[in-house]
Amino acid sequence: MESSITEAIQGYFYAQLNQDYELLLDYIYPGLIENAGGREAMKNTLMTIHQNQLKKGIKVREFKLREPIQHTKVGVEIHALVPVTSISKVPGGQLTTENNLIAVSEEGMVHWYFIETTSLDERNIQKVLENWNGSLMLPFKKAPIFKEDK
Repeated sequence: MESSITEAIQGYFYAQLNQDYELLLDYIYPGLIENAGGREAMKNTLMTIHQNQLKKGIKVREFKLREPIQHTKVGVEIHALVPVTSISKVPGGQLTTENNLIAVSEEGMVHWYFIETTSLDERNIQKVLENWNGSLMLPFKKAPIFKEDK
């Protein structure tokens, strides 16, 4: 299972780093796309976020997958917590952020979808992922680490 998540997360990272919004949408949890008003609306939102970051001098340079990937079965779905690190170039230095993605797949694990947990916690996660049963604990958020350019 971890290998199929790892393979899917590489596609997700590639799409993010290359601003391939069509490919990125294929990896975003369908409920998020639906809540955003459909694929075109979500694509426009992603493009706007990216443009705003660039205007502020923020450019994501790298994503890294960390261990361990925890998972649980919830009905016919599999939910997994995927720890990731992103490294961004920011004005005056670099920002390293540790975060988690939630990976969701049906039992056959043919395709994985991802949900960013940046703005999620135990109180609001079921608004995004109705089947979330709390058997996986969302880790506490960590402050990003800034490293000044020399």
